[in-house]
Amino acid sequence: MLEETPSKTDFYLRLQSEADTPAALSAFYKQDYTVTVDEDTGEEIQTPEGDPYLVMHTADYAIDIVGVIHKPTGNTLTDDAGFEYEETTPLDGWHINVRLMGDARRADVEALDAAYGVTPKSPSRVWL
Repeated sequence: MLEETPSKTDFYLRLQSEADTPAALSAFYKQDYTVTVDEDTGEEIQTPEGDPYLVMHTADYAIDIVGVIHKPTGNTLTDDAGFEYEETTPLDGWHINVRLMGDARRADVEALDAAYGVTPKSPSRVWL
């Protein structure tokens, strides 16, 4: 009997910049509408209300915007008060983690993974 490999649940994405987020995650944005009825035709009219917004979590998924990740360079610096601190440098990209809690949004997340997915050796931020 063959054992099935469990489906991937955690996805690590790297976009070029924060500005790419709305386009890349468009499937996870919601637009609220006001619905009115035309008195003459009886037709329902939807009018956008506010701007679309990113839905960060539902029963099906959770999105964690990590942003820019900084890694230590190995150098120690000293501030004006004489305190030492570790020097860091930013990694390229805008980082986002997604966790699936089922398969309802799997196709959307796997499409993101195909376009922007990375496999960090040691993720800077993980789900608990």
